[in-house]
Amino acid sequence: MAQLTDEQLADIAHDFYLSKLNIGEISQKYNLSRYLITKALDDAEMRGIVKIQITQGVKCNQLLEREFQKKFGLKEVFILHCYEDKEDDSEAVINFASKQIENYLQNTKIAGVSWGATMRGVINDFSEETLTKLYFVQLLGQPINANRCKNPLAQEAADSLHAHSLNLPAPLYVINPKIIPILRTEPYFKIIENCYHDLELLFTGLGNFDSFRTNQFLLTNYGPKLFKDIPQDKVAGMIMGRPYDINGNFFPSIEKHICGISMKDIMKTPIRFCVVSNRFKSEALLGALRSGIITHLVINDAIAERVLQHED
Repeated sequence: MAQLTDEQLADIAHDFYLSKLNIGEISQKYNLSRYLITKALDDAEMRGIVKIQITQGVKCNQLLEREFQKKFGLKEVFILHCYEDKEDDSEAVINFASKQIENYLQNTKIAGVSWGATMRGVINDFSEETLTKLYFVQLLGQPINANRCKNPLAQEAADSLHAHSLNLPAPLYVINPKIIPILRTEPYFKIIENCYHDLELLFTGLGNFDSFRTNQFLLTNYGPKLFKDIPQDKVAGMIMGRPYDINGNFFPSIEKHICGISMKDIMKTPIRFCVVSNRFKSEALLGALRSGIITHLVINDAIAERVLQHED
């Protein structure tokens, strides 16, 4: 039999280490003997495809993980045990999520990233890898804030991993929905859209409506027009610029005002990581989980228990 390629070794290693399939299940999946699967795992480690790191102090609540996976149909979920210090809790979730996402990026060609402090923390915790074949693409236009300027996180992620980036020089929302179709005719925007069509992975945080209210520029200039048909008391959360209710129903009227990835391309992306480190976003998380927009999740058990309380 021909030697397995690095990509094949990575797939087998992913199934074993991340998806938690056993040797027998992987053997059936690839129609290879158990011996060859075991050898492939050894080869993946020897070739540097798999790097095993033991991080002391990070423990997961497997009981809650199984419950979340079953209840919300998640592909993977990591629920960390809480520390006594709330700040350590948040940092642990972000650091753990960073390592998990970085593992997936090893064999990814196009990855998308949204905005937010949580995503900035995830990117800041990336290690000194060199992934020259990887492209990061900005999923959304910039959430305008008249008081400060933010660097595109796609660019920061690319700088961290010696990868490439494609930024979207546009606002998150446009009041005139006729602008979006015109933008899509621009050659640069077509390149961005092709990346959206071919995304293999995206990672995002989420917020509640308070995060919109606290941005005075957005609230004053965009709020009255964008949310005139959306009952604000029904908004449980916002993800990738889109508000939704507690049952996971998105408010479609805002879609035509969003500059960035379409909902169709979001849902077509096979790996959709969401990272939540704030326990006050539990209602927002419940709505997002019910919507099906999340496939991979990293939280802690305090957040998980609050989500289940809202579920009841």
